[in-house]
Amino acid sequence: MTCATPWAPALAAAVLLCACRPAPPDPDALIGVSITGINYTDEGVQDFFVDGAWGANLPTYGGGGGTTCCVMLPRTWRPGLTVTVKWTIGHYTRPYKLRKHIPVMEQRACCWSERSLEKTVPVQQYAKPAKLQVFFLPDDELEIWVFDATPPNPDHPSGRPYPLDPRPPEEE
Repeated sequence: MTCATPWAPALAAAVLLCACRPAPPDPDALIGVSITGINYTDEGVQDFFVDGAWGANLPTYGGGGGTTCCVMLPRTWRPGLTVTVKWTIGHYTRPYKLRKHIPVMEQRACCWSERSLEKTVPVQQYAKPAKLQVFFLPDDELEIWVFDATPPNPDHPSGRPYPLDPRPPEEE
Protein backbone atom coordinates (compact mmCIF):
# COMPACT_ATOMS: atom_id res chain seq x y z
CA MET A 1 0.00 0.00 0.00
CA THR A 2 1.46 3.35 -1.01
CA CYS A 3 0.73 6.58 0.67
CA ALA A 4 1.02 9.51 -1.69
CA THR A 5 0.12 13.04 -0.83
CA PRO A 6 -0.90 15.38 -3.63
CA TRP A 7 1.26 18.25 -2.32
CA ALA A 8 4.55 16.31 -1.98
CA PRO A 9 5.79 17.05 -5.55
CA ALA A 10 5.02 20.77 -5.12
CA LEU A 11 6.88 20.84 -1.81
CA ALA A 12 9.90 19.12 -3.35
CA ALA A 13 9.93 21.59 -6.25
CA ALA A 14 9.73 24.55 -3.86
CA VAL A 15 12.65 23.22 -1.81
CA LEU A 16 14.74 22.78 -4.96
CA LEU A 17 13.91 26.28 -6.24
CA CYS A 18 14.86 27.88 -2.92
CA ALA A 19 18.12 25.95 -2.82
CA CYS A 20 19.08 27.14 -6.33
CA ARG A 21 18.34 30.85 -5.83
CA PRO A 22 21.57 32.84 -5.55
CA ALA A 23 22.18 34.75 -2.35
CA PRO A 24 21.86 38.53 -2.65
CA PRO A 25 25.22 40.25 -3.30
CA ASP A 26 27.18 41.19 -0.19
CA PRO A 27 27.34 45.05 -0.17
CA ASP A 28 30.70 44.90 1.63
CA ALA A 29 32.22 42.51 -0.91
CA LEU A 30 35.15 44.01 -2.78
CA ILE A 31 35.36 43.92 -6.56
CA GLY A 32 38.16 44.93 -8.88
CA VAL A 33 37.58 48.01 -11.05
CA SER A 34 39.81 49.61 -13.68
CA ILE A 35 41.65 52.90 -13.12
CA THR A 36 41.91 55.93 -15.36
CA GLY A 37 42.95 59.53 -14.84
CA ILE A 38 42.05 62.94 -16.21
CA ASN A 39 44.47 65.83 -15.85
CA TYR A 40 43.10 69.36 -15.49
CA THR A 41 46.55 70.91 -14.89
CA ASP A 42 49.45 72.33 -16.85
CA GLU A 43 51.84 69.69 -15.48
CA GLY A 44 52.11 66.18 -16.86
CA VAL A 45 51.34 63.31 -14.49
CA GLN A 46 54.38 61.06 -14.92
CA ASP A 47 52.65 58.16 -13.17
CA PHE A 48 50.13 57.56 -10.42
CA PHE A 49 49.05 54.79 -8.10
CA VAL A 50 45.70 54.22 -6.36
CA ASP A 51 46.00 52.09 -3.24
CA GLY A 52 49.20 50.68 -4.75
CA ALA A 53 47.72 49.87 -8.20
CA TRP A 54 49.42 51.65 -11.11
CA GLY A 55 47.25 54.13 -13.00
CA ALA A 56 49.45 55.25 -15.97
CA ASN A 57 50.74 58.65 -17.08
CA LEU A 58 48.76 61.62 -18.34
CA PRO A 59 49.54 64.60 -20.54
CA THR A 60 48.75 68.13 -19.49
CA TYR A 61 45.05 68.91 -19.86
CA GLY A 62 44.14 65.41 -20.96
CA GLY A 63 43.89 61.73 -20.26
CA GLY A 64 40.93 59.53 -19.63
CA GLY A 65 41.57 57.29 -22.61
CA GLY A 66 43.82 54.60 -21.20
CA THR A 67 42.86 52.35 -18.33
CA THR A 68 44.80 49.96 -16.14
CA CYS A 69 43.66 47.29 -13.74
CA CYS A 70 42.68 47.14 -10.88
CA VAL A 71 41.79 48.68 -7.58
CA MET A 72 39.39 47.07 -5.13
CA LEU A 73 36.17 48.88 -4.19
CA PRO A 74 33.19 47.77 -2.13
CA ARG A 75 30.17 46.75 -4.19
CA THR A 76 28.17 49.44 -2.36
CA TRP A 77 29.53 52.93 -1.65
CA ARG A 78 29.63 53.92 2.00
CA PRO A 79 30.37 57.23 3.77
CA GLY A 80 34.03 57.64 4.66
CA LEU A 81 35.29 55.53 1.74
CA THR A 82 38.76 56.75 0.70
CA VAL A 83 41.67 55.76 -1.51
CA THR A 84 45.30 56.79 -1.28
CA VAL A 85 46.78 58.29 -4.43
CA LYS A 86 50.53 58.67 -4.96
CA TRP A 87 51.65 60.55 -8.04
CA THR A 88 54.59 62.23 -9.68
CA ILE A 89 53.92 65.40 -11.58
CA GLY A 90 56.35 67.46 -13.62
CA HIS A 91 56.91 70.09 -16.25
CA TYR A 92 59.62 71.87 -18.21
CA THR A 93 60.58 75.20 -16.68
CA ARG A 94 61.56 76.73 -20.03
CA PRO A 95 59.48 76.88 -23.22
CA TYR A 96 60.39 74.43 -25.95
CA LYS A 97 61.62 77.17 -28.29
CA LEU A 98 64.31 78.07 -25.72
CA ARG A 99 65.50 74.48 -25.20
CA LYS A 100 64.86 72.73 -28.53
CA HIS A 101 68.53 73.08 -29.57
CA ILE A 102 69.66 71.17 -26.43
CA PRO A 103 69.83 67.33 -26.43
CA VAL A 104 66.93 65.70 -24.55
CA MET A 105 69.01 64.47 -21.58
CA GLU A 106 70.47 67.95 -21.13
CA GLN A 107 66.98 69.46 -21.34
CA ARG A 108 65.89 67.24 -18.46
CA ALA A 109 68.98 68.18 -16.43
CA CYS A 110 68.61 71.91 -16.92
CA CYS A 111 64.93 72.53 -17.33
CA TRP A 112 62.81 69.75 -15.79
CA SER A 113 60.98 70.08 -12.49
CA GLU A 114 59.29 67.10 -10.85
CA ARG A 115 57.40 66.52 -7.58
CA SER A 116 56.08 63.39 -5.89
CA LEU A 117 52.90 63.71 -3.86
CA GLU A 118 50.55 61.53 -1.82
CA LYS A 119 47.00 62.13 -0.59
CA THR A 120 44.19 60.12 0.91
CA VAL A 121 41.05 61.26 -0.86
CA PRO A 122 37.34 60.57 -0.37
CA VAL A 123 35.60 58.56 -3.09
CA GLN A 124 32.52 60.38 -4.38
CA GLN A 125 29.26 58.50 -3.97
CA TYR A 126 28.56 55.93 -6.69
CA ALA A 127 25.52 53.83 -7.58
CA LYS A 128 27.46 50.77 -8.75
CA PRO A 129 31.12 49.83 -9.08
CA ALA A 130 32.55 51.05 -12.37
CA LYS A 131 35.77 52.64 -13.63
CA LEU A 132 37.63 54.55 -10.88
CA GLN A 133 38.61 57.98 -12.22
CA VAL A 134 41.23 60.21 -10.62
CA PHE A 135 40.77 63.88 -11.50
CA PHE A 136 44.04 65.81 -11.12
CA LEU A 137 43.05 69.40 -10.41
CA PRO A 138 45.01 72.66 -9.98
CA ASP A 139 46.81 73.25 -6.66
CA ASP A 140 47.49 69.52 -6.24
CA GLU A 141 43.85 68.77 -5.50
CA LEU A 142 42.23 65.45 -6.47
CA GLU A 143 38.71 64.13 -6.92
CA ILE A 144 37.81 60.45 -7.15
CA TRP A 145 34.78 59.44 -9.21
CA VAL A 146 33.45 55.97 -10.03
CA PHE A 147 31.51 55.96 -13.27
CA ASP A 148 31.48 54.09 -16.60
CA ALA A 149 31.96 57.14 -18.85
CA THR A 150 34.36 60.06 -18.57
CA PRO A 151 33.69 63.73 -19.18
CA PRO A 152 32.28 65.21 -21.36
CA ASN A 153 29.51 62.62 -20.97
CA PRO A 154 26.51 64.71 -19.83
CA ASP A 155 25.56 62.03 -17.28
CA HIS A 156 28.95 62.16 -15.53
CA PRO A 157 28.25 63.03 -11.87
CA SER A 158 31.16 65.50 -11.67
CA GLY A 159 29.52 67.86 -14.16
CA ARG A 160 33.01 68.73 -15.44
CA PRO A 161 33.85 69.16 -19.11
CA TYR A 162 36.85 67.45 -20.67
CA PRO A 163 39.96 69.53 -19.84
CA LEU A 164 41.02 72.12 -22.40
CA ASP A 165 44.44 73.72 -22.47
CA PRO A 166 43.91 77.48 -21.99
CA ARG A 167 47.49 78.33 -23.01
CA PRO A 168 48.34 79.56 -26.50
CA PRO A 169 50.21 76.95 -28.56
CA GLU A 170 54.01 77.06 -28.34
CA GLU A 171 55.83 78.15 -31.44
CA GLU A 172 58.32 75.66 -32.84
